[in-house]
This record gives sequence, C-alpha cells and structure tokens, in this order.
Amino acid sequence: MNEPFAIEVEEGKNYFWCSCGKSNKQPFCDGSHAGSEYEPLNFAAKETKIVYFCGCKATKNVPFCDGSHQTLLPFIEGDKSFSVHIQPDNKKINITEEESILIASLRNNISHLSACGGNGKCSTCRVEVTTGLENCFPRNEVEQKLADKLSFPDNIRLACQTKLKGDVTYRRVLLDKRDVDLNSQITDQRLESAGTLRNLTILFCDIKGFTTFSETLSAYDVIFILNRYFSIMREVIIRHGGEINNYIGDAILAIFGLKESRQQALRAVSASLEMLKAMDEFKSYLNKAYGSDFDIRVGLHYGEVISGSVGQGDDKKMTVIGDAVNVASRIEAINKEAGTRFLISETVYEQVKDNVVVRNYLRLRLRGTSNLITLHEISDMDNNILQLNITEVERTIDDKTWHRTLPISELSEGEKKKYKIKDKEILLINQGEVFAIENRCPHMDLPLDIGQITHQGTILCPYHNSEFCFKSGKVRKWVGKQPDSYPDKCNPLNTIQIYKDEDYIWVADE
Repeated sequence: MNEPFAIEVEEGKNYFWCSCGKSNKQPFCDGSHAGSEYEPLNFAAKETKIVYFCGCKATKNVPFCDGSHQTLLPFIEGDKSFSVHIQPDNKKINITEEESILIASLRNNISHLSACGGNGKCSTCRVEVTTGLENCFPRNEVEQKLADKLSFPDNIRLACQTKLKGDVTYRRVLLDKRDVDLNSQITDQRLESAGTLRNLTILFCDIKGFTTFSETLSAYDVIFILNRYFSIMREVIIRHGGEINNYIGDAILAIFGLKESRQQALRAVSASLEMLKAMDEFKSYLNKAYGSDFDIRVGLHYGEVISGSVGQGDDKKMTVIGDAVNVASRIEAINKEAGTRFLISETVYEQVKDNVVVRNYLRLRLRGTSNLITLHEISDMDNNILQLNITEVERTIDDKTWHRTLPISELSEGEKKKYKIKDKEILLINQGEVFAIENRCPHMDLPLDIGQITHQGTILCPYHNSEFCFKSGKVRKWVGKQPDSYPDKCNPLNTIQIYKDEDYIWVADE
C-alpha cells in the first residue's frame, strides 16, 4: 500500500504509526513486530481533523505522507491532455493544457529544480525540447526577457513558463550530481523558492589608504581601529533604517528598503553623507592617537535583487544577490579613478534629485558592462523631507490585528510572492487585484508558492493535482477528481483578508 491513509484523528488521543509496513492494522502498529528494529511512532493529536498517514514508509515527514511516492495521478474526465516523454529519465507522463511543464513534472515526481519558485526569474528549470517544439506555446514576456539575457536558442525553454498544445519530448538540463543533491534538499522542504525578489538600495563603502595606515600598527591596534570604525558606521546606517548585510574585509555592504521601502534611496543618501561626516571626525581621533588616518569611499545603486539564504548548515545566512549589488561595488570603485568620495547611480538620482546637491557627474562604462551610465557626485542634501521613524508593522482595527507585508509596488500584476509573519507563511497574489492565501495546500499541508496560477483565478498544487480558487478558497479539484467525489475530505484553501495603506499590503491575523 503506497497511497496515504486519510484518518480523522481526535484531539487529545495518541496514535501509533506503523514504521515497518507489515502491520495488519495499517497505518497503525499492531504490535506483531515489537522488539525488532522497527519501532512505532507516537503521534499525539492536538486537534480533531483529517491527517494523511504515510503508507509507503518512505516519507521524510513521518508519520505523514510527503507525496514523494505518490503514483501518477488521474485527470478529471474531460481535461485535455498531451503525452510528454522526459529524458534522461525515460518516463512518459500526461500534461493538461492548463499546466506548465514544471508543474506536471513535480506532480509526477520528476526531480526538477526551480530556484525562483516557478516565477521565470531563474534558468534552473530550463529544458531542451528535442521533439515537438511546434507544440509549445510561444514564449511569454517573462520567459522571453530571460531568454534574451542568456541567449537561449529556440529549443531551450523555461519549464515553469512553457505550456503545451501537443505531444513533446524534452530533456532536463541541470543533471549533475550536485544538482541532484541540491534538488533533494529543496524537495525535502517541498521545493520552496530560494528567495524573494525585491527592489532595494545597495550601499557599498570601502576604506581608502587603510593598508598604508595599518602597516605601522600592531595587529591588535588594527582590529581595535576596525571595530571602532565599523561601530561608528553601523550606528549611522541603522539610524537611517538600513541594515548591515556583510563586512567584506574592511568594506561594508548595507541595504536599504528591506523592512521599510519608502524613502529608501533618500535615507541611503543621507546615511552616506553622514558617514562621510563621521569619518572626517574620526580622522581627528586617528591623527591624535596614531599620527595618521585613512578615508572612505561610498557607492549607491538601486535595483532588483534576490533576498534569500545562501550556504548550508551552520554557514547558512541571509544575503542579497544580484546585478544591483555588483553595480554598487563598481560605482564605489569608480571613486578612486574619479577622485571623489561619494557617487550614486542614475536609478538613485531619479528618486532623490529634488533634494540633493550635485557637485559633478560622470558619464562612463562600468567595468564588465557595455552600456554607458551616468554617475552623480553628491555633496549635500535637504534633510527637511527625510523621515527616519520606521512605520508600524502591526496595527489593531476594530479588535482585528493587521500585519504589514510587501510594498504594493513590489508585487507586479501576474506575480506571486511569499511572506512570513511569525510562524505563518502567506502567499500574496496580484491578478489585477491583490489576494492573500496561507501558503499551504489543505490536502497535505504542502507549500503552494511554486503552484501555477491559472486564467480561471485558481492555483494548482504542484504535487497532487489539486486546484483551488485563490479568491474564495473553494476547491475546484481534489487529487485529480471533482470535489464531490470526496464529500467529507475536501478542505477549502485558507484565504486571508487584505487592505492597502501607506503604500503597503496589510493582511489580517486570522
């Protein structure tokens, strides 16, 4: 028996799940293998509800089924489907006209990477269509943008964006052992996206002349000076609503806009100018104590980055990655050639131009790029408009608690993004109107953030061929069948109230 057991458990009762698979009272232990290497697992029900105990005994989420051994699921009669031959797995599956290749692969337990969560922002899910390319719908705008950037030939397609109108054969591209291991780690967490796409202001600050300064000092003095310097700069950055993301040698990488989006560029400019002022004051201390000093250079850029975790185990940490980070670093380096201390990109300047004093500007190509960009040297700004108080992130209205999530501007139409509030993960969906749902399929509590949004206002569970209306929560399909086939088991999707205020999306605590 490989199918999960749907059991209604009662609050306060203990259930002993069989781990050997030989009990005559599946899914529960009957004691016939007591004393062997297989021990039953005790599950204490905290509430009365239907849960799905694993039947194949291979789950990584004991005692519950995690879907990893679910057999190929049926389609609702009348669904139009096509045959897909997958290499190098040499497997054949069916795919409906509403599904993307990625969703069909996951639903049929085909190991398939998707670092961005199926949003067309990465190339890890790409496939090579070997036959039937004419049966793939043309690239949409999202896929075309990435294909142009990476110079994909016509037969390399993003699985998360590609839908079919006939039979095809495709080969998954990322297949080496490290890819497989990484995919296993993602699958253990049920293939969640690797990060969230954000528009942030990146500050990169480096020390000028520190090597010469430090050569005359002991190592203890160098560490002492660096810690004092970092403490001064950190205080300025934090006070302006920024966050230190990393210390790279004697350089500082800081981000603005992660927690408070409004005025992020203006606050970053103000912080940079204050850092320069604080450095001038610190020079006086250095000259008195050591007879020499050093200076700093700052670069600012605003752009799209991925906010997520990198590394494994104890080395795992939150960071931001993307071209915007690299550009900020290169802008900082231009200061050395230009003889300046503080330069900002055009994307930052457009947001602050009415409130800053520009001393000079440069027109050049950054290292590693082919396009000309304009950099502005900023010498001062009008602080009267600046608001350093961070807005509330939680409020109570008519006895209901509301939580602030993403800025409205960062959830474009057609996008979905996950957001964590305390212990609950929600999914925000923009389909002309913004909706919020709990990031959990009511079938087996698996995450939905990689689930595909359909034109019918529904979201597809990528694991068990279930479908839900994200507006009302209504079940449209339950494990491949009409909901009336499971009158006592179908649970609606948990929808969450939202409202918009202060340029943010707020969700109710339900």
